[in-house]
Amino acid sequence: MRVGVALRYGPHRSLPIASVYEAVGDDRRATGLTNAVIADGSAVEIACIAERVALAHASLLPLLLALRRRGRSIDELELSDTARGVLAFVASAARPTAGQVRAHLGIPARTWPNPADDALVELQRWLVLDRGATDVPERGHAYLSKEGIPYRLIDEAHPAHVRAAAKLSVAQAAPKLLARYLAGAGEATIAQLRKLFGLLLSDAELDDALAALRRRPYR
Repeated sequence: MRVGVALRYGPHRSLPIASVYEAVGDDRRATGLTNAVIADGSAVEIACIAERVALAHASLLPLLLALRRRGRSIDELELSDTARGVLAFVASAARPTAGQVRAHLGIPARTWPNPADDALVELQRWLVLDRGATDVPERGHAYLSKEGIPYRLIDEAHPAHVRAAAKLSVAQAAPKLLARYLAGAGEATIAQLRKLFGLLLSDAELDDALAALRRRPYR
């Protein structure tokens, strides 16, 4: 992934961020590519940039973890009660899927929006969960696998990246993340950067990271 981060679905109307669907031009191919890069460990599904579901190159995960979790344990994160219940279920299930989470919470089928999906997104925004790969069905919607899309704990699926994050400060991680993003995007306004990275950086931290980039470009 040359761009570092790409939205899983369509492009954002006003933010300069790549889109897997836009790049590939076909839903089935895009879904197949998404599953392939997740399966081989080269990408991780996240929801903490632009508050949308995206794919991030695995090399960025330590930076994202350092900025989002700020060294806190999962118990210290500001999670809703529903998210904590979903987290406990995912941690105990063999291959938890969104459908199983909905059933666990007693949500009727074909109910959208629903608290189960909201909790899964919340956990992804905190970089507590990501999704695993699944097969692309030969017929029907490419993203509707018969087995369902599995979720897993980031700490268990990516332990090396979690350990690497523990060694990074915000001042170290922020300019590196911005440099990687800007290398793919080419340019972005300050306002756009604030919207993209609002869950990861305060306005002051963003300003400090940009100043660090001007002093010492990161590669």
